[in-house]
Amino acid sequence: MGSRLRHDALVEGAFFAGLTVVIALLGLFMPPLFLLSNLITPLPLAVLVRRQDLKTGALALAVATALLFVLYGRPVTVLMLVIQLGPLGLLLGLLFKNHVRAGPAVAVAAVVAAGLTLVTLVLGFLITGINPLAIGSQMHQDADHLLGWYRQQGFIEPGMEEELRRLLQEMMQLAALLLPANLVIWSLVSTFITYYLGQVVFRRLGYVVTPLPPFRQWQFPWYLVWVLILGLAFFMGGDALGKQVFSAIGKNLLYIGAFLYLVLGLAVVSFYFARWQLSRAVKILLAVTLLLYWPFAVLMLITLGLLDSLLNIRHSGRHGDKGGDK
Repeated sequence: MGSRLRHDALVEGAFFAGLTVVIALLGLFMPPLFLLSNLITPLPLAVLVRRQDLKTGALALAVATALLFVLYGRPVTVLMLVIQLGPLGLLLGLLFKNHVRAGPAVAVAAVVAAGLTLVTLVLGFLITGINPLAIGSQMHQDADHLLGWYRQQGFIEPGMEEELRRLLQEMMQLAALLLPANLVIWSLVSTFITYYLGQVVFRRLGYVVTPLPPFRQWQFPWYLVWVLILGLAFFMGGDALGKQVFSAIGKNLLYIGAFLYLVLGLAVVSFYFARWQLSRAVKILLAVTLLLYWPFAVLMLITLGLLDSLLNIRHSGRHGDKGGDK
């Protein structure tokens, strides 16, 4: 009986390994499908771990990795893809298998995904020797081509070209500086989408899944503020000591923290929108106002998210409702 169960597990492992390879290759060979492929690739491994165990899932990941090396032929690309998505699929399977609540599960998966993103960034630099942050020269060439085209079309008035070039260079330097933070933020967003898709898949397969809480009830722990504290410490310390690396780390941490608190601020606004039962016209008017004054709105939402994380300003609002948001 035991050998039969093991045989069935190996057959399932081979099937899900092949499915993982097919989904990954679709993204690698068809660039328009790359982002969608990355969102779905971890799911076969997650389903396998949920149906069998972690050992079978790890074996399927090893088989899928070997097949990708053979079929795609670009070892570095395959290695980065496997490191970033393979362990995430195994982790999601364990989280679903152990019935971890949706909130903590997403948080754990997001932190692991962000760490894997940074690992692939560093590993790519060590293997290829190409610094992903050193993209300024190519971007400067692109800026010169863009300015040349604007000049030929007559869009640039005399005396404006140098100012526009300076602005473009500053934007490119900022984009290069915040590249790690943007990659981490994308990994957080993509992990949430993958987890949500995983819930849909597991429900279709007949498994009991803990639903995600409504967006208006999202809550971040108070100690998330340490991301901002460390960001400020690295930023100010790097500037004081003349260490640009520390300053860059600080700026990236502040950027990530601001994004997280922006999301929480939107959740707070959504909570009060639902609680006050505003009409659709009033909601649309407020949304348009926020868009028109977006710099102030972003700052306000970040501050609101920070206050809610530290003081739980929605706590009294929940008690004020008669169980409406429970």
